[in-house]
Amino acid sequence: MRQNEFSRRGFLKGSAAVGALAFPTIIPARVLGQHAPSKKIQVGIIGCGRIAGGMDIPGVWHNQDLATVVALSDCDRQRMATTRNKTLKLFDGDLPELALYQDYHELLADRSVDAVMICTPDFWHAQQCVDAALAGKDVYVQKPLAMTVYESRAIATVMQRTGRIFHIGTQQRSEGKSTFGAQFRKAAEYVRNGRLGAVKRIEVGLPQDPPEPADLPLVQPVPDTLDYDKWLGYTPAELYSELRTHPQGKDGEANFGRPGWMVMQAYSMGMIANWGAHHIDIAQWALGMEASGPVKVRGRAEFPKRRLWDAHGKLDVRMEYANGTLLHVADESLYPNGVRFIGENGWIFCGRGSVKTMSNDPGAGGKHGRWRPLEASRKELIEGEVEHPLARNPSNHHRIWLEGIRTRTPTHVLPEAAHRTTSACILAYTAMNLKRPLTWDPAAERFVKDDDANATLSRPERAPYGVHRALARAGLEI
Repeated sequence: MRQNEFSRRGFLKGSAAVGALAFPTIIPARVLGQHAPSKKIQVGIIGCGRIAGGMDIPGVWHNQDLATVVALSDCDRQRMATTRNKTLKLFDGDLPELALYQDYHELLADRSVDAVMICTPDFWHAQQCVDAALAGKDVYVQKPLAMTVYESRAIATVMQRTGRIFHIGTQQRSEGKSTFGAQFRKAAEYVRNGRLGAVKRIEVGLPQDPPEPADLPLVQPVPDTLDYDKWLGYTPAELYSELRTHPQGKDGEANFGRPGWMVMQAYSMGMIANWGAHHIDIAQWALGMEASGPVKVRGRAEFPKRRLWDAHGKLDVRMEYANGTLLHVADESLYPNGVRFIGENGWIFCGRGSVKTMSNDPGAGGKHGRWRPLEASRKELIEGEVEHPLARNPSNHHRIWLEGIRTRTPTHVLPEAAHRTTSACILAYTAMNLKRPLTWDPAAERFVKDDDANATLSRPERAPYGVHRALARAGLEI
């Protein structure tokens, strides 16, 4: 067994230690009675970038009857300070002073924090999710779940064994009728309930990343406010540049422009996992493949030669499932941004139209107003209700998580489902890089007779960081 290979048997042996961990003090109403009083859920934010300030902190603000924000953590003090000020202004005097931590471990040690929202770069998700769950915190994490199959599986297993309430930022599953999510959820429900008959093919269109700026230097002094070693985490030590991390602000105010790490393979897989985590998730949800995945994958992509930004550009990936369904993922030069299901009885298309999660996101333009209506080859395919809906309270993505914490009820995005969506993105990314067909065993979670491909299932981790060390500190065998 390779040193970095995850041992499920070893984890199950070690997970007995989890039972002794402290849990949040939220007492479910069913224990004390239907209307038993309980304090608001105390939420800590790990990562104070554009997603935290633009989506997840407002997500708590919109649900103040259930929760409030009590603590922030970021290795960049300037971003944390700006986010603090904006959060206090947003809550308009309803918050006491926020606790600020440059080291997220200190936030996890704060006993007043019941749950955390993890809004950090992709490569940090695995360690922070595991650390948070083992500290007894419920977890909301941004997508994609992780960078490798090993990391993703570790998160899913730890969440299951600790009983933490888990949610992930794949909001296309659960936003309401006033936003794009209703289109995606309804499409998945129609497909899952047999409107199309057998699904033969799914076409997914993804946007492309913007070009790399040519006017920023490749090496710069590290800002005084940034703990750059912590920012790098388990990735290799590299010289600092805003192109590598995130835009720096001025005059004490942070800049929340789109960060460069999203377009670098050391820190992100690019659009195949960024938007792929949304659209491939809907495809797998509709197919009922939330505990499995494709069995064959082949792909190609352009990897433009840039100074630092080395993530893929145009892409063409084909994944085949055991039931014969083909999932074809390509950029918008081939397919419109969204998901088209093609079956025996016709097709259904769902997309965002002109909706953007953040104003500086690429793609998502269109002539369909705020969102693109659900489309089909025949209107009766998308009319009426379905016998088996896929989500409870599908009106507010953040509220689903908070209600789950209050009642100790899992959300409709189980850790296993998030792991399987992430794995599918990783398989596509691996095929794009290896430039050859791959065969995948979704039960064993390994490539079939392919040592080179299996070598990509985990990554080296620079000490003292990484999910391997997080598990080892908890006495969980690796």
